Amino acid sequence: MKKIHFSFMFLLLAMLACKMGPKKVSLLEKNSAFDLETIDFNEDVNQLFAKYLLDEDGIRYDSVNVAIINSEQQKYKISNTLIDVMDLKVPQKDFGFLYKSPSLDSVAKFQNIYFERMYLLTDNNKKPVGYYAETEFQNVNERKAMMDKLTEKYGKPKYAFFLASDFNQCSYEWVLEDRTIQIETSFGFSTGITTNNGKYYKLDMLILNNKVKPALHQAHIFEFPEKIVYRGKEHSYKDFQFEKKSTFKDEFLLNSNLDYLVKNENNQYDISLAPADE
Repeated sequence: MKKIHFSFMFLLLAMLACKMGPKKVSLLEKNSAFDLETIDFNEDVNQLFAKYLLDEDGIRYDSVNVAIINSEQQKYKISNTLIDVMDLKVPQKDFGFLYKSPSLDSVAKFQNIYFERMYLLTDNNKKPVGYYAETEFQNVNERKAMMDKLTEKYGKPKYAFFLASDFNQCSYEWVLEDRTIQIETSFGFSTGITTNNGKYYKLDMLILNNKVKPALHQAHIFEFPEKIVYRGKEHSYKDFQFEKKSTFKDEFLLNSNLDYLVKNENNQYDISLAPADE
């Protein structure tokens, strides 16, 4: 009777373990393989970045306390040469906070795609709204197999753009019930790679909570005042040929937010124009 009792208990525990599934990763580190496919946008930022964090100046923290994670330095800012030269504040209204991991082998994954770097964007209440991750492949067929698996599970992407011929930049976007997944692909060259003539194949993934997409799109738009100060003098924004409402791109802007891509008036952004990678 005892053997039957213990066998039953073992079977019950095994069934419960299978039902509960693998333990969810709560700390980003080397080989942590944080699962981007199972995120629910309720992840704990303080736990995820408790060990590693990259600040806006590129300084790496290998031991992070809550004060650093919650500091104003982590406020979400969009930056490029024009924004910096003109001293613009983008977003114009505070949107949230941005956290970046340093390069760590297999810090995150999506299906069988493993990433070396991950960014997390939150709202002003530190609730996650978007994840961005980067990886590279040495073999284009490996990347293609990953893309085929995504299409097999999620169907044909709602949007697909041939962004630019330089480095064969392409974009694919799947709009699901609660989230949107965007993947950008391209290639590059590195002198540090001895195989494949130094050519590598990039894959960048963006996952956004659908509820925040309109607000996040708005955060990328800067509305110029009639007069702007540059080098101590007032100018009309028209003097610089700026659009009154200008969109500034970063990792968290969906390409489907760019009208010129969606309208594709001259058909130059058709995905069919993208050459096959060698």
